[in-house]
Amino acid sequence: MMYEDINRCGDSGIYGHMLRNWNFQASDAGEKPTTEFWSAIGDGSSIELDTKNGLNGANTNSLRLDVAASTTGKAGVSNEGWWGLRVQPGEKYQASFFAKSTGYTGPLNVTLETSDGTVLASAATSESLTDEFQKFEVFLESTASDVSIDNLFVVSVDSAEAAGSSIYFQVFSLFGETFEGRENGLRKDLAESMQGLNPSFFRFPGGNNLEGQTIDTRWKWNETIGPLEDRLGRMGDWSYWNTNGQGLLDYMYLCEDFKIEPILDVYAGYSLTGVSVPEGDLKPYIQEVLNELEYLTGPADSTFGSLRVADGREKPFNINYIEIGNEDWFSDTYEYRYKAFYDAITAAYPKAKIISTADQKPWDIFDDHYYSNVTEMESLFSKYDNYVRNNTAIFIGEYGTHVNGCCNGSPASLEAGLGDAIFLTGMERNADLVHMIAYAPMFKREGQEQWNPDLIHFDTETVWHTPGYYVLSEWSKNRADTILQVDHTDGEFGPLYWVVGSNKETKQVFIKVANIGDSEQTVTINLKSLAVHTEGIARVITGDSLDLENSKDKINVKPEESTFNLNSASDFEYTFSAYSATVLVLHIQ
Repeated sequence: MMYEDINRCGDSGIYGHMLRNWNFQASDAGEKPTTEFWSAIGDGSSIELDTKNGLNGANTNSLRLDVAASTTGKAGVSNEGWWGLRVQPGEKYQASFFAKSTGYTGPLNVTLETSDGTVLASAATSESLTDEFQKFEVFLESTASDVSIDNLFVVSVDSAEAAGSSIYFQVFSLFGETFEGRENGLRKDLAESMQGLNPSFFRFPGGNNLEGQTIDTRWKWNETIGPLEDRLGRMGDWSYWNTNGQGLLDYMYLCEDFKIEPILDVYAGYSLTGVSVPEGDLKPYIQEVLNELEYLTGPADSTFGSLRVADGREKPFNINYIEIGNEDWFSDTYEYRYKAFYDAITAAYPKAKIISTADQKPWDIFDDHYYSNVTEMESLFSKYDNYVRNNTAIFIGEYGTHVNGCCNGSPASLEAGLGDAIFLTGMERNADLVHMIAYAPMFKREGQEQWNPDLIHFDTETVWHTPGYYVLSEWSKNRADTILQVDHTDGEFGPLYWVVGSNKETKQVFIKVANIGDSEQTVTINLKSLAVHTEGIARVITGDSLDLENSKDKINVKPEESTFNLNSASDFEYTFSAYSATVLVLHIQ
């Protein structure tokens, strides 16, 4: 998998934090902080951004609630979440925040409420406010009977008891049940969608979002670690503020929870406005990378390893793959930058596999990216057939079929999924060279997309998958360890594209076929000396129109599974549907 925060897929997406503008560091557009997405609750109550009562050096502002001197009822603050706030029947929630007060010394009430005030979950703090900031934490359980998103997060007091007082808040958090129960973790349904791809690796934090529009706004690992109250956000590269609530350590925990390999992409001195760090000024940026690697992999008594321990992780991580930069073919300075980073990293970590993003050597792995239409994907099918094998490898770090041409403005249609199937099949035929492949972008929040097509679509309420998702999932779940030779007697590839492989451990044969044509194709398959059981499994992704897409309300394209019978233990006939991507699974005797 390849990940970067685009299409609102980090904050408001896979990062499970449910509140928006939770620490008042900047506006959503990366400008001066405001109280946007917060409101006052109760007659006579008002809220302001207070610049004189900050929590710490990272959070120099606070949200101030002023309770009028003569008022009754409830007084408080509410947050509307990210395009709503999902409350699900029986779900448990964990909320925290820092608060202090001038004049009020009682407890605080925390509720999840519908927009009309019906309480769906509630808790009260066990401690009372003082005139110093302290952290409060509560646990809530939903009593809702249905899933809803038209809800608010509310922190309140009895206004009669707090009359004439001011209460100051900072660094709110609200999480529902996260993937694997991880603290500060992933939105569960989106993580389960990721898991459904049967991934082997996770490349992060970008992508373009690594590089920054400017050198100063690059992704800085050290600003993403530690408790939430110590993290500094940044202006992301896709036009909105990134809170960095999901940071370096959180990405590593993601890899552990998925049991997959991290691919750490490091800033290499180039930013998206075209500016490069001059050769003579690279040293501190190289040291920044070495510090990051020591933080992740260093012993507990090392300078940065001890910082990791302080952040709650004693055991070092293993980082086997390090990518230097991102899409550096856009730059004419990669030669000197790559050499400087390569030399420093390999001197300190000689066993690490180094990934290059442009034509600079030496490398262990080269990162190729393809955003192409279907015709181009057909031509790329055989690209690596005669590629030089010289103990290096290819990483398809980003791919996606754009039926209208690169980039953006194409649907995530069945046609796009079949283009993906053709491309994946060609790459699998060259699996001795092409070691890893990742679709990009992986996610989009519906209505907030900045790039189309994408693999997984979601909103605040739910998640749904594209035809391309199902293709990648089936190709990934049915994974061979040996690619088998196929002799074909009737023409070349097209409209059928295929790859055949076997898996020694599972004793299975996988026949993967993409049919981009508008008519079904009947094929006789002879397994020669290989004997299989005479019942096979077919998983077929198809539809009657290339334009079919999936939506929240209707899934038009998804895998359909059936069984079929073979004529004998070594040969059979199968008809591949028009506009289809098919995986046939045979069991070796």
